[in-house]
Amino acid sequence: MMRTLFVVLVASLSGCTFVVDRDTEQCKVDSDCAGFEGNLTCQQGVCSALGPKDCFHGTPSTQLEYLNACSTSSNVPFDNCEKLGMCSGDAALPVTVDPVNPTVMALINPPPEPQNLCTDGAPGGVIYMLGAADFGPLMHAAQPFLTASDKPYRAVFQNSSSCAGVSAIFGSVMMRNPVNPALGGWAFYFDDQGKQVNCRLAEGGNAIDIGVSDLYAETCDATFHSGTDVAEYLGPVVPFVLSVPAMSSEQSISTEAAHMVFGLGGKAPEGSGLKDAPWNERANFSIRNSGAASTVLTALLTEVPKGKFWGVDRLSTDNLRDTLLTAPKAAVNSSIGILSVDYNDKNRDNLRALYLQSRGQLSGYQPDSSPTTIDKANVRDGHYPLWGYVHFFTSTHGGSGASDAAKAMVLKFNVSRLEQGLLDDIIDASLVPLCAMKVVRQSEIGDYEAQTGYECGCYFDLKTKGSTDCTTCQTAEQCPGKHACNYGYCELEQKL
Repeated sequence: MMRTLFVVLVASLSGCTFVVDRDTEQCKVDSDCAGFEGNLTCQQGVCSALGPKDCFHGTPSTQLEYLNACSTSSNVPFDNCEKLGMCSGDAALPVTVDPVNPTVMALINPPPEPQNLCTDGAPGGVIYMLGAADFGPLMHAAQPFLTASDKPYRAVFQNSSSCAGVSAIFGSVMMRNPVNPALGGWAFYFDDQGKQVNCRLAEGGNAIDIGVSDLYAETCDATFHSGTDVAEYLGPVVPFVLSVPAMSSEQSISTEAAHMVFGLGGKAPEGSGLKDAPWNERANFSIRNSGAASTVLTALLTEVPKGKFWGVDRLSTDNLRDTLLTAPKAAVNSSIGILSVDYNDKNRDNLRALYLQSRGQLSGYQPDSSPTTIDKANVRDGHYPLWGYVHFFTSTHGGSGASDAAKAMVLKFNVSRLEQGLLDDIIDASLVPLCAMKVVRQSEIGDYEAQTGYECGCYFDLKTKGSTDCTTCQTAEQCPGKHACNYGYCELEQKL
């Protein structure tokens, strides 16, 4: 007899459904769901398309509930028991081992030494910035809006690290041309066609208007606190991924496995009874220095000291990406690197983000709901843990306020309602604007809290998925209750 089905919407999981019949208990084991269309599992007596097995139903309030909330996102578990010999969920992580002869490699594609000055042909003022090496795509998004301002500015940036960006402002560091041109490090800007142009700074250096970091100031130095002398402005969310060549046979990684990779060189401690991690050739681990957000955030997640990572310092995000892209065939399965997601997303044909399974999490997730989407669904709702905020640090010049040049950049981002064109470009850069997040953190890799405030999740879905179920509007009066009309859609709350 054909069973009669009806659909029950789960309020806390927008867009997710259970397929149930009118019986009190529909199933006891997964095989009871075989008669239904789709890959369904038995969840609390109901045949469900949500996963993974034994996921949390309801509104999450704890970190593990967020990580294990039921979802329609694709997920791939990492079997710590089979692959590492760690069969107890609360097993202690092995003690890390200091790396032997840490290595720094030259650039794969060293840029030619530029002859032009960073000020040549500038339309007006210049904003000098230094810091996080993955900032380029976000600066590329902002430059057209800086050019179109009443007082136009050119943003000039020098790649370094997140903590260098923080120290540049708290320590009043100057921005200078690289001492060793073979290692890169030239300042650059984007021209009117969006092309990156490397350039020379003034011979005596240039004062830095903005330090750019993907980390809180205190993460870099416990004595650094924003306030009277230094102002801090928050930008969008930057996800990071453990990236491998697309031809790698590995699909997922756990924080326990990543602990063994970056904390022990992939080799199990002798006599421990553990197995080697799937990645066990440290020459093929691509990392950044201990001040880079990719290293610091991964260190916090995997419980590995940030200054004791096994791997090869690739000097820049571009060079790290290029190293993974050019991995020889024999090294494909042992190659792994930590990239900001925008650099991985632009190379999906040749690079793949591993599904990341946090400690205590039932399965691993990518930042997006599937390998072919760009919706950052798992970053936004708390399934994917490896991300940080963009921070802009500026001097207040003894309390008198940030410079006009610094304000021209930071005030583009430090508003609830971003200019729609800038919002589009942030999304295109694979970053997540604050208004599209469903969770927030108050500290690095800290516990989640529910997001409140100005929302743009409906518009974000439209831009990344091509559609949304939200109600369209032109004014707030067309929206019900406490909803506001944000970027053409009715959203909860409006705080400007």
